[in-house]
Amino acid sequence: MVIREQTNFEIAIIGAGPSGSLAGQQATSETSESSIAIFEEHNQIGKPSHCSGLIALDGLLDLGLKQSFIRKNLVENEVKKARFYAPNNTYFQINRKRDSLVVLNRPNFDKYLATCSENLGSTYFMGHSVKQISFHQNKWKLLIKHGKKLKTFSCDILISAEGSRARLVRSIGLQGTNNKWLFPAIQFDLSNVVDFESDCSELYFGTDIAPGFFGWFIPLNEESARIGVAISPIHSGKTRSYLKKFLQKHALMKIRTKKAKLVNSYGGFVPASGPIKKTYSHQFMVVGDAAGQTKATTGGGVNIGGFCGRLAGKYASKILSGDLTAFQGCREYQNQWRSYFEPDLSIMKYLRRSMSYLPDNIWNDVIQIAKDTQIGTYLETTSIDLHGEGLIRYSLNPKILGNGLKISPHLLLSFVRGFLY
Repeated sequence: MVIREQTNFEIAIIGAGPSGSLAGQQATSETSESSIAIFEEHNQIGKPSHCSGLIALDGLLDLGLKQSFIRKNLVENEVKKARFYAPNNTYFQINRKRDSLVVLNRPNFDKYLATCSENLGSTYFMGHSVKQISFHQNKWKLLIKHGKKLKTFSCDILISAEGSRARLVRSIGLQGTNNKWLFPAIQFDLSNVVDFESDCSELYFGTDIAPGFFGWFIPLNEESARIGVAISPIHSGKTRSYLKKFLQKHALMKIRTKKAKLVNSYGGFVPASGPIKKTYSHQFMVVGDAAGQTKATTGGGVNIGGFCGRLAGKYASKILSGDLTAFQGCREYQNQWRSYFEPDLSIMKYLRRSMSYLPDNIWNDVIQIAKDTQIGTYLETTSIDLHGEGLIRYSLNPKILGNGLKISPHLLLSFVRGFLY
């Protein structure tokens, strides 16, 4: 007897990252009899990893994960402090009181989410790269490459969690993210690192370190760290050389990594373009990096994108059950995620435009003002994931305005350059 592979599904999801798996998990939990396919171009869940893994614990809890499980199975380290270094090595520090940051083992995290979704009924197709999508006779058609073969699948509702380049999203006429604000990045996992605090992450600004973005130092334990840089696309192709220079020339990094051993090296892109204008079409929703549901200030998006993935799964199930029409469900998905996140995400987009072109001397002033005005105390209880409005309120403080007058022309110029780029 020949067993034919199922090729028609009620819901299909492109991408098995957190956003895609959580969309599948939510849809299967609400409509257990629905057929749901998740297509992943790589052969393994969570690999290759492109994420620093530094994620707000509160946001993970909002995704429905239990704190005890996270700490026991997924966390490599917990971070309570963050330092922000100017080019001249002046810094200010934030001590978290409201919540903490955790360093996740991202491959294990992604595998866990996929397992949960699969256990509820989602079908995963690994090594299946979606090459083309089209809408015909009220169905989505997917042309997929698996090995050397091309296959055709169909579905009623399609969810794109394809990642920041969003090629398929653009192919059907939606805007897609702005690739000019995709920052190439690389990071090294190093052992035998010395002279650092294991509960303190650090960010480093400056054109010699990471032009257009920043460098980072994330402790993994008491003797290991993840050190990386993301740089402006203008300097694409030079990420490795910038990281090596950071390790070899920066005063602190040179001491810390003098006898360090390379454990792992991986790169990718940091998405920082802000949310796209429209995240739905005919029986189609966009989630995660593909929708620009990321913090443009830092590039982080696991928690926000994951939450939006759950929303997409929820409304896909409402469409299938007949509670909403396809148009109503997809539109309501966009309305819901925007009501939760859009104001903050847009503010962070504008902040990124202002930050990326600041010269080193202005970064020195910005960090010094933040230190003098005790921004660390102000931000102790501000949400890590949704910090846009908090930073705006802080900047409107009369004391901040007074100190910032001398650098405001430079901030404005950087902002204008960011929008012209």
